[in-house]
Amino acid sequence: MRIGVAYGSSRIPIIQNSVQALGVLEDLYKIGFKALLLPKELFADIRNISDLYKEQYTNLLKIKTIASKYNIEISIHNHALPGDPHLDEELKIFSNIANVMDARSFIIHPTFYSRMPQDQALRLVVYKINEIVNELRIRSRIGIETTGKLSELGSVEDVIDMVKRTTRTEPILNWAHIHARSSGAITSEDDFRRILDKVRSEVGQYWLKEAFFIFSGISYGPSGAIQHRPVDSSDMKLEHLIKSIQSLNIKGTLIFETPNREKDILGMLQELGDMVR
Repeated sequence: MRIGVAYGSSRIPIIQNSVQALGVLEDLYKIGFKALLLPKELFADIRNISDLYKEQYTNLLKIKTIASKYNIEISIHNHALPGDPHLDEELKIFSNIANVMDARSFIIHPTFYSRMPQDQALRLVVYKINEIVNELRIRSRIGIETTGKLSELGSVEDVIDMVKRTTRTEPILNWAHIHARSSGAITSEDDFRRILDKVRSEVGQYWLKEAFFIFSGISYGPSGAIQHRPVDSSDMKLEHLIKSIQSLNIKGTLIFETPNREKDILGMLQELGDMVR
């Protein structure tokens, strides 16, 4: 699998501009990482489509070019899309950014219709994604990520349902969120395998060749996620996930979300040794 990090490096924790993005890509290239999840903060100056193509287009192309040169897969994360009336504009902006940068995926939390019953919200999310994909002819995929709170749309079942009913989408399994929603029930390799088998059987065998995972530690309570924590303090074991990935011969991308970025990850991978070689 491609191993990568979320949002930045230990030197630049949250990428805020194109210069920092280029620096992080170089950092990751030097240590052999192959994926980077870009934060929405990088695109804070793009407030409309005109800003994208008149002022930021060249900078986005520079990031795309360097990522391609270093063979680093990039995706974009926007976990807090606004509700109406600004939702359409935000979706269009980030979908266009993903196209310009040739990103693998524009990853969202499907929580932008939060003031209605979940079954109704799910139907509206499906409608909105299909509308945007058809209108913009998006080349990048829209990644639908599992969410961490029980009150939110975004269980594994929700995500599978949305992916099956939309085009140009893929499931993004955030293991910390799944773990939090189940009050810490992912405690063994079998627990990971059960979820992976479910996604494979529902989405299709092809998914095994292009899976996308996010892994971090998390604290949780009766209502689900409270806050993210360093991976090495998680009560969910990375070793179990790695073994499950190997047993199913899964290919794709594994993004780590952890405070010290590559330093934490290199330490964990070194401990796992031959499992990740």
